[in-house]
Amino acid sequence: MKQNKGFTLIELLVVIAIISILAGVVLTGVTGFQANARDTKRIGDLKNTQPSLELYFVRCGHYPGTATCGTGTTLPTNWDTLSTVLSDTTGARISNDPLAGRNYIYIKEPNGLGYALKAVLERDNRTLQDNTELDSVDIPSTWQTTSGERNCDDTALNYCIGS
Repeated sequence: MKQNKGFTLIELLVVIAIISILAGVVLTGVTGFQANARDTKRIGDLKNTQPSLELYFVRCGHYPGTATCGTGTTLPTNWDTLSTVLSDTTGARISNDPLAGRNYIYIKEPNGLGYALKAVLERDNRTLQDNTELDSVDIPSTWQTTSGERNCDDTALNYCIGS
């Protein structure tokens, strides 16, 4: 009697089904890690922007958007404009949000002596419960912003830091 050495169609389908289920479980878990990594980058980007703003303040006596400072800067209209202003004045390069279509927000006090930086996180983060940040209050309506958004309520996943 002759024996066939190979797999049946049923055996192959069972193995493919098991591999598909395992791949789905792994990919579902990785999605959360990616969102956490992007949130960590957002927090880091804002904290890395602070020294550039402080250097700008030391050189100009105010934060960007109050008066001219060598480059004729006005209130930055978006994060890219703020990046250009800081690059021209301090030589600093600041990062953009890791997801396309999302931007950080720069908010300044009218007299130029205070500012806030805002990012909207994707997931709840332990950093949002840090009471030393600005994430538990709304920015006053007198402060000028690049987008009109002043809410820094941590329940909406808004992360804000500032001076």
